[in-house]
Amino acid sequence: MQKLFNADLLDIFPIERGFVYACKETLQNGNVAVAFYHYNQEVDIFEKIPVSSYINHKFGETSFDVMRVLGNFVTCDVVNITSNTRAVSYADGTLKVIGNAGELISDGKVEYLENPAISPAVNGADLWFVVPEANAVINYSVKHNRIEFRIGSSKDKTFCHPSCIKVYDNKLFICNTNSYKIRTIDLSSYTVADYYLFNEPVYKYFRVKDTEYAVLKSGVYSL
Repeated sequence: MQKLFNADLLDIFPIERGFVYACKETLQNGNVAVAFYHYNQEVDIFEKIPVSSYINHKFGETSFDVMRVLGNFVTCDVVNITSNTRAVSYADGTLKVIGNAGELISDGKVEYLENPAISPAVNGADLWFVVPEANAVINYSVKHNRIEFRIGSSKDKTFCHPSCIKVYDNKLFICNTNSYKIRTIDLSSYTVADYYLFNEPVYKYFRVKDTEYAVLKSGVYSL
């Protein structure tokens, strides 16, 4: 495990050859600004980028059309549901479904036991979310606008304040902030297993080709 950097992160997401992130930086005059960076893992180089590049990486070709219906474009997660639609999710459980031309298809909230569902991951036509305050993972049908089922609960320790979910190799990878673990759910059998144990809170996990990354309390690491 190798530490890459530490920053006051607002956003981080993978792209083809590395990742892009947004962070808070303190200027010489004492004011705080948002800065945007690209990390190229093939040449191990960090590069500061303009906000327009960040937006294009995050939202694609119709990024500025999408921007008009979002407002806040930094503190949200974006996933492609189909080739024509994408889901934009916020920390309060707000879920916006947007079309390729930037049109707003739906706008609502996804909650479980009145707790916000966050960090969407796509599996087929459905989305998976984590619900940190309920220690749960849920499967949500975009088509029917409802939760289909859930795994975990506030009464057990299967998940401990889950903060991020990703899908790789027909498995869900769930970061558990309070137990310092990444756990997996096999989508064929729905069995839960440990994948990676850290010695501090883990907030996010993602892959770029064969390289794995984790956002921990102390910084961003390659695994």
